[in-house]
Amino acid sequence: MKHKKKRKKDQAAHYEEFLQEIPQVSPHCAHYYDCGGCTLQEYSYEDQLAVKLNVFKAMVEEKKMSHYFADSEILSIASPKTSRYRQKMDYICSFGLSGLRGSSFSDVVNLSECHLIEEKSFNFYQLALKLSKELEIPDYHIRNNSGFLRYITVRRTRLGHQLVSFLTSRVGYEDALESIAQSLLKAGVDSVVWQISDGKGDTSFGTPQKNWGRAYIEEDILGYRFNLSTNTFFQANQEVAEKAYSMIRDHANSFSPDSILDLYSGTCTIGICLSKTTPKIIAVENFSPNRDMALKNFTLNKIDNIEYIDSDVAEFMKTWETTPGFAVCNPPRNGIDEKPLRKLIQLKPQGISYLSCNPKTLLEDLAIMARYYKIESTTILDMFPQTKHFETLVQLRLLEK
Repeated sequence: MKHKKKRKKDQAAHYEEFLQEIPQVSPHCAHYYDCGGCTLQEYSYEDQLAVKLNVFKAMVEEKKMSHYFADSEILSIASPKTSRYRQKMDYICSFGLSGLRGSSFSDVVNLSECHLIEEKSFNFYQLALKLSKELEIPDYHIRNNSGFLRYITVRRTRLGHQLVSFLTSRVGYEDALESIAQSLLKAGVDSVVWQISDGKGDTSFGTPQKNWGRAYIEEDILGYRFNLSTNTFFQANQEVAEKAYSMIRDHANSFSPDSILDLYSGTCTIGICLSKTTPKIIAVENFSPNRDMALKNFTLNKIDNIEYIDSDVAEFMKTWETTPGFAVCNPPRNGIDEKPLRKLIQLKPQGISYLSCNPKTLLEDLAIMARYYKIESTTILDMFPQTKHFETLVQLRLLEK
């Protein structure tokens, strides 16, 4: 008789298993049961944090990788803010509604409140939406790809700088947008941006068309200043990001590296925070808006020891032969492609910090890396309270042969 193969659980199944074991509480947002922005508000924050840690440990166990983590405890870092922690939110405008998606792609939940961002920032979103309706700017219909206003994005830094951005499907309604921008500036917004995206795909990113007020707003991380605009990639939860970057810096310092390789460097936030750790940093990124902002931030912080290479990481690693003393990896959700990962291992940096937004692909990459590197620490970073998302920082040291 054939034995039935046991089906492996995915991340969602692990969540379902652990959430069944804890009591529920009353969610604090009126839209919780309809809106897809939050998924864990009906559990206490302490339970949320414990479940995320248990989910990661269960994924490690299921991958039969526990022995790689045996020499260090898997820990978690809580978010100092359990609500209103996000610096940036993109609110969709469609079907005469505006807010976040609900149970499906075409389901838009009209929001009267949102506990993910600061109240001031949400109020500016509501004002921008109110003004656009008063001036009869039509929203965009994602089912038939018609209409005009696709997204309203709000971004607020810890320095109190406020940005509001409009993404439209085409040029038009210039006078109305001009009037809205001037009203927002008078109300206290620092930067208003108009972008255009004429494709059929759903995106909150576009090509800049016009800017009112400040060209950029600023954020502070570990004593460094960073310019931000609407498309700039930046961690959503600044308090937790700052802890992560500090841990990476401490890890790098322990090797006294002569150089650092910063892969998937984005706007080079981590690289800038490491700039006093080493004489030279090679930063690699192929998204041009990130490159442009990184160069501005080098000037803003008087950084002169970072070489920014505009290249796809996989292409760059094909020809790069210099061994760095230390490496940082902060890849997108699909992780590091196998060829550049194996090339990085071949180069043998003494230490690696891997910051991941996807535990599944992280573990797939670590299954290769842990044959050559010892896992010194693993930390679950709760960047996204009230949701099932978290980031993981793994610090590795080259094994002695």
